Amino acid sequence: MYARNAMKLPLLLLMTVFVLLAGCARNTAQLPLNETPVKVSYDYQAIGDASGIRPFLYGKNTLIKFDKGAPALMSIKDEAGATVNYRYQAGYYILDRQLAQFTLSGTDRLVQFTQIQRKSVEVQQTPIAETDDENLSMLPDESLLINHTQKIAANDPIYSVMQEQLLEQRKLLAIAGDNPRYTGKELFNLNERLDMIEYAISQRNRAIVHVYFPFNNTVFKPEQQLLNALLPLARNASRINLYGRTDSKISDEGNKIIANGRVDAAKDFLVKQGVSSDVIRTSSVASGDFIAPADMEEGRKLNRRVTIEIIL
Repeated sequence: MYARNAMKLPLLLLMTVFVLLAGCARNTAQLPLNETPVKVSYDYQAIGDASGIRPFLYGKNTLIKFDKGAPALMSIKDEAGATVNYRYQAGYYILDRQLAQFTLSGTDRLVQFTQIQRKSVEVQQTPIAETDDENLSMLPDESLLINHTQKIAANDPIYSVMQEQLLEQRKLLAIAGDNPRYTGKELFNLNERLDMIEYAISQRNRAIVHVYFPFNNTVFKPEQQLLNALLPLARNASRINLYGRTDSKISDEGNKIIANGRVDAAKDFLVKQGVSSDVIRTSSVASGDFIAPADMEEGRKLNRRVTIEIIL
């Protein structure tokens, strides 16, 4: 009798697992009939419970941002019912193509998204400077990854400053993400930028901090807490990169002067504080390379900056 019962146990377990999986895989949600589509992002409107889901257009792809993670057993199908593949990158799910309409389903959830059609309007194009790689801060440096050791302790004051600044930038990005007027490209680029900075910080062989400026101002005046944490490292750095930035989307002569003025002021300040000029490299960009949403006043305050990268 015991032997027969023992043989039944594996079968019962298999049946239980099958029932549970079948229950999880079944999506009982249905699209509401005659529901008016609701705008959920700059590019898409939705029918169904789209709370916490924001799709955007990004080049030749549609990408999706989930506020609280993707639903379990997520499936995405195009208008014809074909499965849409996707990949995850920088906090976004990037679909394999751009979709005019698609349906997203998961456990007890079914949402249909439709692209918002806009009339093309002729506008005069404003030239925006392209940021070349040499002027982009925190680019990967393979020479620094050789024999990598963490040179900044987790309890170092500069590490706390870096984390606080990054948190402030991420909070503004989250606020912008809730605003349907922001495009997927803007949010994706900012998120990817902050991910790159966060990764560089996590390696703890360099310090990356920002000193902010009032509008149209080039006076370098770091906060005392930042200064106290920064100077001991700067005086012993093997290299210091200074990057002058503005809050402008337009690269004109005035913004070039401001960006140059900010980075020159930062260099002069550090040299007066005992930092060797031989280890300092400077570059400036008159527009772009933002770390915060450029259409928010709080974001513009953070974009008017000198980024200081101290490599130990």
